[in-house]
Amino acid sequence: MTISIEMSEGRQRKAKEYANLRRVLFFVNMAIGLSGLLVMLFTTLSLRLREALESWNANQWVIVPLYMLLFGGAYALLTFPLSIYSSYYLPRKYGLSHQNFVNWLLDLVKGLVIAGLLGFPLVELLYFGLRWLPEWWWLVGGIFYLFFAVVMVNLAPVLIMPLFNKFIPLENEELKARLLRLAERTGARVKGIYTMDFSRRTSAANAFVAGIGNTRRIVLGDTLTQNYTPDEIEVIMAHELGHHVHADIWRGIGLDAAVTLVGLFITNLILQATLPTFSFRNVGDVASFPLLILALSAFSVITMPLSNGFSRNRENAADRYALETTGNAPAFVSSMKKLANQNLADLNPPGWAVWFFYTHPPIAQRIERGEAFAHQKGINLYPMAGSPATEESA
Repeated sequence: MTISIEMSEGRQRKAKEYANLRRVLFFVNMAIGLSGLLVMLFTTLSLRLREALESWNANQWVIVPLYMLLFGGAYALLTFPLSIYSSYYLPRKYGLSHQNFVNWLLDLVKGLVIAGLLGFPLVELLYFGLRWLPEWWWLVGGIFYLFFAVVMVNLAPVLIMPLFNKFIPLENEELKARLLRLAERTGARVKGIYTMDFSRRTSAANAFVAGIGNTRRIVLGDTLTQNYTPDEIEVIMAHELGHHVHADIWRGIGLDAAVTLVGLFITNLILQATLPTFSFRNVGDVASFPLLILALSAFSVITMPLSNGFSRNRENAADRYALETTGNAPAFVSSMKKLANQNLADLNPPGWAVWFFYTHPPIAQRIERGEAFAHQKGINLYPMAGSPATEESA
């Protein structure tokens, strides 16, 4: 089998532009958030907000959510113009989204409501721990985060994700049987194979295995099932099932929990050391929330290359597993090229960007892996002796 899929030079120019803009927006958003937190701290605005709330109601169980509501609302309003540009305008400009503004706004509001329903109880628990376990709240919080992450990974496919997309059992019986056989070979017990209505919002394609235990399911975006061959879909799902075989979900949860625990410990040290500087009463003073967020955010940015490096390592392993399990290098390479064209993925991003931002290896590296596997197995991928074809296209 030979590869006829061509890489579009025009799409790659757009991919590089889009990737560069997204990186700039990341730092702009970070600067806005940092500025807001510093203003809250060094103008004593946070202290005055807490005092105003206490003058109205001295009950800490009420003051904490009210503070969070005002704090979160102010941040949402401050960053709303940037959200419109980065999440609505830019994807539409580059052809990755066709969602209208009203539906985009409804999704945004829905996400904020869900974040509030989950976040407010968690913040209440956090400040309960800060008040009653001022020396050890970080340890209890880290352990609780581990259990919370496991619960959310289990429940998200049945409680959260259906609020944004429709899940329909895969109707293609031949493809369904093929993927179930693949899952059986990998030892993954899945509770169904579904398609998801990606096309309602985006032209991008994706597929994944969601959930753990009794909620694990194979999910195919309809933008994938409509544009990819059964061979390509199978090799993509072999990659996703490779994560199951390698227990990558559990590895990821474990790493995330460990990083979070260290972050909470360092944040505790910072809070304890700066109480007099900012006139906080104790670590449980809700006025210290901007400092808590500042410390955790800084730690998250510092450790992001570590987490992303771990993720790329697991993605590389899943790619190797997909190739070894299916033996279908042509389908692997053609699917990578299609994904690059369709999802506007930069083939060769700068090394520093890969190190800092990327959770997956660059597409060019993944294509090279497929080509190397084909060469090892004596498979000729290209009709003419050479390298992947490219074309000039808009």
